[in-house]
Amino acid sequence: MAKRRALLAALVALAAIGAPPAFAETPPASEIALEVKFRETLRVRGSDQTLRSARGENLDPVRTVLGRHGARSVTPLLPSATVGELDALSARATARTGETAPDLGSWYSVVLPAGANADQVAEELRALPEVAFAYRAPELPPPPSAATPDFTGTQGYLRPAPQGIDADFSRKDPRTRGAGIKIVDLEYDWNMSHEDLPVDASSDLGGSVFPRYTGFADEHGTAVFGELVAKDNGYGVTGSVPEATMYGISPVQALAGGGTRWSPGAALAYLAGLGVLAPGDAVLLEQQTEGPQGGSAYAPLEWLPSVFDSIKLLDGLGITVVETGGNGNQNVDSELYVRDGIKWFDRSVQDSGAILVGAGGDTDHERLGFSNHGARFDLQGWGRNIVTTGGNGNLQGGTDPANRNVRYTRTFGGTSGAGPIVTGAVVAVQSYLKATGQAPWSAARIAELLKRTGTPQGPNTSGQRIGPLPDLAAALKAIEVDPPATTGRTFERGGMYVSFTATDSWGSGVTKTRYRLDGGTWRTYDQQLRIVDEGRHTIDFRSTDANGNEEQTRSLSFTVR
Repeated sequence: MAKRRALLAALVALAAIGAPPAFAETPPASEIALEVKFRETLRVRGSDQTLRSARGENLDPVRTVLGRHGARSVTPLLPSATVGELDALSARATARTGETAPDLGSWYSVVLPAGANADQVAEELRALPEVAFAYRAPELPPPPSAATPDFTGTQGYLRPAPQGIDADFSRKDPRTRGAGIKIVDLEYDWNMSHEDLPVDASSDLGGSVFPRYTGFADEHGTAVFGELVAKDNGYGVTGSVPEATMYGISPVQALAGGGTRWSPGAALAYLAGLGVLAPGDAVLLEQQTEGPQGGSAYAPLEWLPSVFDSIKLLDGLGITVVETGGNGNQNVDSELYVRDGIKWFDRSVQDSGAILVGAGGDTDHERLGFSNHGARFDLQGWGRNIVTTGGNGNLQGGTDPANRNVRYTRTFGGTSGAGPIVTGAVVAVQSYLKATGQAPWSAARIAELLKRTGTPQGPNTSGQRIGPLPDLAAALKAIEVDPPATTGRTFERGGMYVSFTATDSWGSGVTKTRYRLDGGTWRTYDQQLRIVDEGRHTIDFRSTDANGNEEQTRSLSFTVR
């Protein structure tokens, strides 16, 4: 425990991973931050005057550029005393996947004085062979827009396919309701006191290191939480996986000298270091970032290289990352989405491992006009008309602060609303795997299952890919491991008649029943049997389903007189 606390204390320095310039609450606002990653082969460590390459390489060109522009500080991801801790995490991820995990110790935050030309400094740094990435840290973006009755009948996104993901089906089995799985939402804030949410202060994993940011209120996070884990209690709404354990972590980092900074990559790296997540758990990224066109043309969060690296580490540790694709109406296959010669969202070039989610229509599953899209997108969820907790209170509660804990909305949406829908499907599958004694699946494997079994994207926007809508009934039936159950019946009339009935509960369906009489040859059952030979007989029988699950052999004994 002491070792882990030391690591967490060190992770306070994580501003280097995703550190945009200070925002409204942060003095001094005049400072400008860059995010810089050194080439991993250099093993750069230290800070400011002690900056060095552990491989003995010369960093004078870097010092020259920073000195010429009056850089105020060069701060590493981790202090040198704990780099070994992060190296151990990377080694675990590498051993688990066979792929080299990112060296997060190579990420630095460079603070420039007021008036510095940050773009020019970044360009000069990128021209150096010692530097892998250098760019101006992004500005803080807003969250994507978007006695109580029983509102569950209005949660259309949970109805059977093709309308919804069919959580109505999955919630009937205790093994597919999320039990044993943790979900962490990268979220500014959420209401810990809402009547329909099973969360309290312990749900905040960021604590004082990544404090919840109240500048955008908590209704966005409250809506996301409700889609996933709202209580199954007969009133309000019910989440798709109501027995999962829900947490949140803010992307806003507290700085040692006071103030705060938007640092999503840092928050994700800090989360990895907490050690609270295990393979099969899920992280939902409810954030977007400034894209190459600026303004409201928002990009998926992993457009930030620091976030990409942190996602890749989490994925390497077996944690499923679901990433909302952003509300910028951007085609991520565009030539605009090339960074330092890398086609950023081309899976044949690189892959963070995240499941990328777009927003589709609630009836036709066409891409909604605001949703980002492209070949990299995996799956879609509803992007409008989502009934859940919190939000704008237009279903119940309104905007009166006194009704904050009983507030519900019928119009949550955006990729923010779509992300939890896909996350619920992911968690239902992982909880079934865990409950049936199987190892958790990778994000890639779950995404392939949900794409293969999902409801297709509407044809009118198929050239603007956001992917299919998950169908939990089809997905779970495709991986079901429960064998069929067969019963045998007899009745006597001029011999003994024997019949078999096989069922497969909600599974893939019985494909055949086989039997043998008195230890003889196994045969396929296709019609009622008649046994006329007098004496004692035993029939063995068993059935198999479409997934190849075969029940244990059963026996039925009888006497023909």
